[in-house]
Amino acid sequence: AHNIADLGIAIGSAVSLASNLHVDNRVMFSAGKASLSLNYLSSDVAVAYAIPLSVSNKNIFFDRG
Repeated sequence: AHNIADLGIAIGSAVSLASNLHVDNRVMFSAGKASLSLNYLSSDVAVAYAIPLSVSNKNIFFDRG
């Protein structure tokens, strides 16, 4: 068993590194939960987070009008 706090630290480190490399990203619990609901992952997975990434000239995660 792994500590859920360790998962949070690992996710934070991953998105921080991506951000340092100028890769737009977000942590999405709802997309991770959807992957569990759709049985995309094995049955022994209890918690999932999605981290979509974008490398483009416009940040797709913000709508600035």
